[in-house]
This record gives sequence, C-alpha cells and structure tokens, in this order.
Amino acid sequence: MHRRDFLRLTLVLGGAVAVSPLVTPLLDYMGYYYGELKAISPKYLVANNTQGLEGFPKYRVANIKQLQSSSCPVYFFAYPLVDEPCFLVDFSKLNGMNNVEFKNPYANQFRINTNFKDIVGVGPKNSICAFSAVCVHLGCQLPAQALVPSPNDPGLNPSTSVLHCPCHGSMYQLDQGGVVVGGPAPRPLPMVLLEYDETTGDIYAVGTNAPYFSEAVPRRRPVDNLIYDPRYSYSVPSNPACVRVS
Repeated sequence: MHRRDFLRLTLVLGGAVAVSPLVTPLLDYMGYYYGELKAISPKYLVANNTQGLEGFPKYRVANIKQLQSSSCPVYFFAYPLVDEPCFLVDFSKLNGMNNVEFKNPYANQFRINTNFKDIVGVGPKNSICAFSAVCVHLGCQLPAQALVPSPNDPGLNPSTSVLHCPCHGSMYQLDQGGVVVGGPAPRPLPMVLLEYDETTGDIYAVGTNAPYFSEAVPRRRPVDNLIYDPRYSYSVPSNPACVRVS
C-alpha cells in the first residue's frame, strides 16, 4: 500500500471512529420522529394532534355547568396525555378572585405557546385557570383536591392559593401563575392554556405554557422527553374531588 493511500485510509477510519457515537442517537431520533411518534400519539394523547411536535390537541375539558354544579373549586382532567393529571381551578370559588390575570412565568422560554406575556382566566367571571398536577421537582402527583387550612399543610390552601407538594415540600402560588414560593421545585408549575365557548359553555384545553419534565428523569432517549414516560404512574381523581382537611 502506498503511503498516500495509507494516509487516506487512516483519515477515513479516524473520521468513522469520531462520528460513530453520534450514529445511534441520530438513528434513534429519526426512528422516533418518523415511526414511534406516529404510533404512540393516538394511544397516549387525549385527542388527535394534527400538528405533531409543533402543537397540542384541542380537547374539551368540561362544560361550565359541571363546574357550577359543585362547590369544589377544582376539576380534574387529563392533558395532553391520557395519564397526565391536570386540574381546573376556579379562583372565584377558591378565594373570591374574579378577572384573574397574571404574568406568564414562562414567556419566551420555550418554542411553543410562549409569545404572550399574560395569562387570563376564562369562564363567565374570567376566573378559571388550569395547571399540571405533577410536581416539577421529582414528579410527585400534587394533591390539589385536598383543601387545607394552612399553606404549610400538603394540599391546596384557599386563602393563599398555595399548592403544597407532600413529597419534598415544594410550594406553588397558583394565583401568580404557579410560581415557586417554597421548597426545592426548580421552576414554576406548568399551566394548561384554555379557551371558553360562551355559546355552549364548553371549556377547551389548547396547549401548555411549558413542557412537563422533572429533575428525577435522566434525558437520554427521545422517548424520555416526549409523549409518554412509563416510569411514572398517575391517576386522575374523580370529580367533584374536593376533600377538606381540618
């Protein structure tokens, strides 16, 4: 073998060795986007998502009559996954707040649904908002149905609108957009964006202001980041779900 051919072969082999660690992740992502995602989405999403990774499904959560028929200020539903618990909270019932409006704590931080600065309540009193019921610290399910007398108790305190996680003490101020006011949670509680049809009284989930993820899950594969994570198991409480804790 000539020296020039040997050098060429060496360069080719060296390049192959250099890029080989990237081949498997690349193939994984290609397979996920073009294969697994199409198959997984109908199984785990609560409604068909025609926009794929670029958007969220529009999903009818409840009718305003269902919320008005109960004194409970929270109403549970799943979104955007069939096993991902979220909840509506009617601040007019929780603490007497109407025309709810606060700064979007995730404005301009993520690609989708972050080009707005404020979040406003929906419904006849503009008092209904929605949040994820999963703590962003280590993925524990938040007991928003437990109405407690003090924000220091795990559950939801009506007087302060603080939702306290029972696992490690993370505390979220719901009437300020789910911002963290105590404990180890690294970021605000994600919100579900809502639309209200005044004609029918239907309330729709149309997206979120941030993706859900927790510090507990190592992100190594595409499936760790999107659609479904089999390492967690959640349940959606039956409505009306409120339990008053003395």
